[in-house]
Amino acid sequence: MITRHTVGNALVLHASERISTEARTVALSVDRDPDNDIVILDLQHELPFDIWDTVATELRRQRLRRGIRLVVCGARPETGALAGQWLSDRLGRPVIAPFGRMIPGAAGLLFVHATDLGGWVCYRRGHTPVWQSKRYPVPAWDGAAVDHLTISSTCAAEPLPGGVWLRESRDEAAVAVHGSHLTSTMPCLPDAMPVLVGCPGTAPLRLDDIARFWRGLAPEGREHARFVQYGPVALPDGEQFGQALADLLRSPVRVFTGVPSGRPDGPAMFTVDADGRPGWQVFAEELAYRPRETLGAKAVTPRILRHRAPPELGEPVGPRVYQYAHDAVVEVIPSGLWLRAPEPPRHADRIRAVPMDPNRVRLVVDDPAPAAADRHRELAGDLAARLDPATRRRAAVQPSSLVAPGRPGLSARGIEAGTYRHTTGHAADLLPAPSVPAPVPEPVPVAVAGPPAPSAGEVAATVPAVAGPAALPETTLPDGSGLPGPGAEATGPHGAGPDVAGLHVAGPSVVGSEAAGLPGAGLSVVGSEAAGLHVAGPGVAGLDGIGPDANAPEAAAPDVAGPVLDGGAGWATSPTMTLPVHRPAPAPVRFQRTPGDDARGVRPGPDLDEERTWFRRAFRREIAAVSADVADVLAAHPALAGGADAVEYATAVRLYLSAAGDGLDQALRSAEPGGHVPFARCVSAGVRRLPVHRGVAYAGAGLTTADLRRIAQRRVLTDWGFTNALAEPPADLPGTVEVLIWSATARRTAAFETGDGVPARVLFLPGTAFTVLQVQEPEAGAPARLLLRELAVEEPPVDGRVRFDALALAALRQHLVRRTGPGTPVPAAAARRFTGVPGLR
Repeated sequence: MITRHTVGNALVLHASERISTEARTVALSVDRDPDNDIVILDLQHELPFDIWDTVATELRRQRLRRGIRLVVCGARPETGALAGQWLSDRLGRPVIAPFGRMIPGAAGLLFVHATDLGGWVCYRRGHTPVWQSKRYPVPAWDGAAVDHLTISSTCAAEPLPGGVWLRESRDEAAVAVHGSHLTSTMPCLPDAMPVLVGCPGTAPLRLDDIARFWRGLAPEGREHARFVQYGPVALPDGEQFGQALADLLRSPVRVFTGVPSGRPDGPAMFTVDADGRPGWQVFAEELAYRPRETLGAKAVTPRILRHRAPPELGEPVGPRVYQYAHDAVVEVIPSGLWLRAPEPPRHADRIRAVPMDPNRVRLVVDDPAPAAADRHRELAGDLAARLDPATRRRAAVQPSSLVAPGRPGLSARGIEAGTYRHTTGHAADLLPAPSVPAPVPEPVPVAVAGPPAPSAGEVAATVPAVAGPAALPETTLPDGSGLPGPGAEATGPHGAGPDVAGLHVAGPSVVGSEAAGLPGAGLSVVGSEAAGLHVAGPGVAGLDGIGPDANAPEAAAPDVAGPVLDGGAGWATSPTMTLPVHRPAPAPVRFQRTPGDDARGVRPGPDLDEERTWFRRAFRREIAAVSADVADVLAAHPALAGGADAVEYATAVRLYLSAAGDGLDQALRSAEPGGHVPFARCVSAGVRRLPVHRGVAYAGAGLTTADLRRIAQRRVLTDWGFTNALAEPPADLPGTVEVLIWSATARRTAAFETGDGVPARVLFLPGTAFTVLQVQEPEAGAPARLLLRELAVEEPPVDGRVRFDALALAALRQHLVRRTGPGTPVPAAAARRFTGVPGLR
């Protein structure tokens, strides 16, 4: 049963008794569309199976003839795109629907973001979907602020509903807080694109990053760009932000002196304090700066292009000049207001060039003579008392002789109060403090049922000779077969292997290994009471035993997880697990088998009590070791801290991202039950809470042309392990094939990455399906590429989604054309997790 109501400028169709708060807010704030009827589908609760047929029938009953702008509330982001194409085919009318996540902005703006090419897409029956805009209503500069761009290793350009944000890319916690505020408060101006520079509380942004952004900006973007200093910027000493930009870009630039807020047709602009809080509402709102003619030449005084004049200033008598008294006028200047005689003095340009202070509005009084100074000071006090309370609290009355001393030029150091500027000398104070690795407690192996622990001599005979811990993964036996790195079941794709079950090894100390019969040096064994090997470093509980076939040739060793001790079904009572050694996939490629319910990394249903109990027993020492770090992460990200089980799930994610997770994905892909299953399910529960990444994700693979052709014939690939990918283009990922995935539900892991982690990592949950969009075999000068699209959960994995695939394929191709820069480096120890194709073993 569908109920319809007209709310504001929209037709709302809802299945529940009441319209949700989200749908009501959008309907009441959205502007009228002159070309389309705005239809809001309020899908907040469980819906009947025939909901879409009912929606189509209801829209036919309205006898609407124009196109439809479709807004879907309370459903997954993919629902809008799928519903748009379906309704267009059924109704025979163009439907404009969001492709990506729709984010309500300030003053009724509807912003659609999917990292790359997200936006409003027009669907027509029998036609290919056409991308229209990023925002609605559409500003004149919309096409210039579409993509999330990596400017440098420390700077990113992020599209906002109301503009673009050039900000530091390493402090995601600070960026998230300020980004949420800007999204909800900054309006979308129809003819001006605010370019916010910097982020409060982070390291100063470099001018080189601004220049790179400017060079890549389209002509319409440059025409509408208005720079705003939102955070610290590394400027030459004594230089103003706008003048430094004009000199750097060798082009006139326009600068907003504050951040817009309110309605787009009449925004108010407020300065920003050093901590990001709003300051005072500026009088001179927009300034124009011209570059110096030659290096070292005197800068031209900035020109005020737009200003506000409250009624308290009096009647206008000239450009930006108002008659306050019969013998005094008030002039609007960038730093505030100037009360002076009707005729400006000779030093007027120096007063007008005084830089603005975001924390204080200046009321400059002219003091040519004592009598005039007293009069002007009296009028200035009266003017300050008449201003609004917020401005009055920040007002500072200053004589012109102090603000602009009578000497050539003007230095910011000659002004009593400093401006909101961070010069290159201050940059070092604001750089993030170097991270100090937390002390790692000595790992203690988990006791397991099994054969008696080997003696030190027996273990030495099975441990290969190495020059140090870093060389362990490359070790081979005399017969040429591969031997797992430190601990057959404990290490994996990273080769970081500071942990193998049993023997305690005191770091990289080296002793001779002739007793073991192997050349080279070995690890010094400390004690023989343990059941496995532990090198000083992050410990992994529950991964015990070197394995029964550690010395067997590689061809005979299984490439899947062995059963858990005490039987595959006994993980609930035996908190141990074995993980396989990560080895390159053999040729030809092998596709993963579909596991049974007892071997899947995501358990159907929310009940994970048994898995959590197992996790607490198996990883009790690791949970204690990282509990403080996890608590700090949850405190900084309140959205991840909901529920009593949040700490356990967050700890599971942290351990998976460390060496403890090496081999977990390969074990899941074996389709065998075991102790890795409850661990994976706890990780999955934690990953679900992380922020979603929509857009392009990257991986690499070592495949032959024959392998690529087999994958192309497969059409749909399902990965039963965690698919690791990168949200940014990698710089040096190994492999012969570049894998690009159009992501809809991947999760960003930056909040839980450690100092040696990969902040750009994204994870797809086990069981995610991908459709093969295109296979590009290697050509002269072009690498081989595999283009995939993530299939939605409710989307059947068949070949019938041609139009939707075409849109994702077009987005991936466009991204390849636009991609610039050297890419993001990936630590060598972590690169193996990003090398592989989803669905392959």
